[in-house]
Amino acid sequence: MRVKFCGTASLADMRCATDAGCDALGFIMGVTHQSSDFITPTEAAKMIRHLPPFIEPVAVTHLQETEDLITLVRDSHCTTLQIQNTIKPSEMDVIRDALPYVTILKAVHVTDESAIKMGKHYEPYADALILDTRTAEKLGGTGIPHDWDISAAIVANSAVPVILAGGLTPENVSEAIRKVRPYGVDVHTGVKKNGVRNPERARAFAREARNALPDPGSRG
Repeated sequence: MRVKFCGTASLADMRCATDAGCDALGFIMGVTHQSSDFITPTEAAKMIRHLPPFIEPVAVTHLQETEDLITLVRDSHCTTLQIQNTIKPSEMDVIRDALPYVTILKAVHVTDESAIKMGKHYEPYADALILDTRTAEKLGGTGIPHDWDISAAIVANSAVPVILAGGLTPENVSEAIRKVRPYGVDVHTGVKKNGVRNPERARAFAREARNALPDPGSRG
C-alpha cells in the first residue's frame, strides 16, 4: 500500500513523513481556496533538495491555467502534479507534452455518485485519480471522510491507479483500505496533533495502512 503525506511545509514535516516510511510527499502551492500548510514553489524546491531517494515530490495545486501549472512544476522541481481543481482533460495532454517526465494525478471530489462519471471523464488523461473530499471553501484538507462505497465503485472500474484521500486517520485508514481497495492512501490533517504533523501519528498511519490488507506474498 503506497502512502502519501500531504501539506509538507517544513523540513521537520518532511523528516516526520520520511521517518514514517512514506512513498510520496505533497507540497501545497498555488492555492485559490482555503488551505493550510501551503508554501511557494521556491520553498518546495529547497526542501526537495534534501529529499531522500525513492520518495516522490508532488505539487498539489488549485491552479487551473495550463501555463501556470507547467511553471509551478518547473519552479518547484516536483515530478508529480496533483490537480485539485477543474481542468479540461485536453489541457492535461498539453501539460504532458511540455513535461514528459511528470506523472499527473487528477483529483475527483466524491460528493455524490456523479463522482463515478467524473472519474471516467478524466481517466484517459490522468496517470492516476485521487479521491478527495471538498467543501464550498476547501478543495482538500477538510479532515472529512466521504462515502467509501462510491470510492470503492470507482476503484473497481478504473483502468488507472486510484488513491484514496479525505478525512483519513490512523484510526480509520485500515477500514477505508479494506472497503475501497485503493492503490494508495493520502493523509494531511489526520496525522496532526495540536496543528502540527506528529511523528507518532505519522508512524501509526503508515503502519495501519500497510497492514490493512494481507501480504500478497504470504501463505495461509
